[in-house]
Amino acid sequence: MQKLIPAIFLFALCACGGSGDDKSKKYHEGEAPVTRAKPAGTLQVKIDDREKDTSKVTFYWNIDSLKYEKSFTDLPLMQNLTDTSLYKVLWDAPNSVWIGFIKPNRDTRYYHGTQDGKSLRILWVPSPPQRIYQYMEKDMGLGDAINNYEKVTSYKKNITSGKIIAEFIVDIRDATPDNVKVYMEFGGIRRDIDLPTPKGTKPYIMAVADDHCVVGLEMEDGETEDIYQIKVVNGRIGYKQMKTVK
Repeated sequence: MQKLIPAIFLFALCACGGSGDDKSKKYHEGEAPVTRAKPAGTLQVKIDDREKDTSKVTFYWNIDSLKYEKSFTDLPLMQNLTDTSLYKVLWDAPNSVWIGFIKPNRDTRYYHGTQDGKSLRILWVPSPPQRIYQYMEKDMGLGDAINNYEKVTSYKKNITSGKIIAEFIVDIRDATPDNVKVYMEFGGIRRDIDLPTPKGTKPYIMAVADDHCVVGLEMEDGETEDIYQIKVVNGRIGYKQMKTVK
């Protein structure tokens, strides 16, 4: 089977690239496994502007008499997910907590809370330790709910974006034994791009929001690889290639 190799490209057609969290995975092998700890305090998570392109997340953390509140704005979050699917909380020590969120591009965003004497703090961590993100994503199931989204070969939705009301269309067309065309359309703009289909793979479209689809390949074992994101932003349609099929 041909190998999928990660590659990042800017949006074509429109300047609507998002922030990407780069977990470079340059970690030491053989790190100690994660053992979940009993929290020394309590942590509450509040999400505002959840249905907008970016949300505000506020953490309320208490340990004994210590109280801490921290907000992060402009956080893009996956829509149409429950709290238990959108984020996970892991205590790897009584005074150490990790919070992982799912973004619209199906990447993750992690925050880490620590106690230093009588001081608490929570920071965004672009590259969490491998043992942490693997445990949260594999053992705790962060992001699993996304796999329950319906996989289709044609998507059509009438949406409003900017000042334009039109049908947002994503379609898989012109299949050959080793390639398909991914067609996209909104507001009179039409384009198609190639998607190689190695033997044993099936192309799919998954709508993760009314104005946002991912297109990828499903393997024989049920595993999926997202290749393209296609999105309408401020009335303009664009796409981003997340991986290449080589």
